[in-house]
Amino acid sequence: MKTLNNVKMLLLCVWAVLLASCGDDVYYTMQNSDDKLCEKTWVEDYEDDGAVTGAYQLRFYKKGYKGQEVSTTYTDDGKVTYDREFGWAWTDSSKETLKLTFADGRVKYFENVWVREHYLSGKIDGRVVMLRNAEYFGH
Repeated sequence: MKTLNNVKMLLLCVWAVLLASCGDDVYYTMQNSDDKLCEKTWVEDYEDDGAVTGAYQLRFYKKGYKGQEVSTTYTDDGKVTYDREFGWAWTDSSKETLKLTFADGRVKYFENVWVREHYLSGKIDGRVVMLRNAEYFGH
């Protein structure tokens, strides 16, 4: 009788594992893509005590795999803007890291990239960024 109960419990566990393994591959359906990344202006504002002190923007274009990085800092004297173009490429087929190559030869890696319809996040030069689609949020 005790063996029969153990067999029933084992079968129940196997059935539960099989049931849990069914369904969509969520990772596959959430994979990053050029279509999700490109032709959008991704922006993040910097704030200090509720006041915007700067902004960071990235744009990725499919044509020629070019992009643009714009960094703006607001000061008492006005604003300072750096606008640089770069070439970009996914580092491998997992599409989790972007290599940004600037005209002066400098390279930045955008790691742990997470592209969603209205958000882009990851880590650039050791700094975590959470950018939003400026067109969607009306920046």
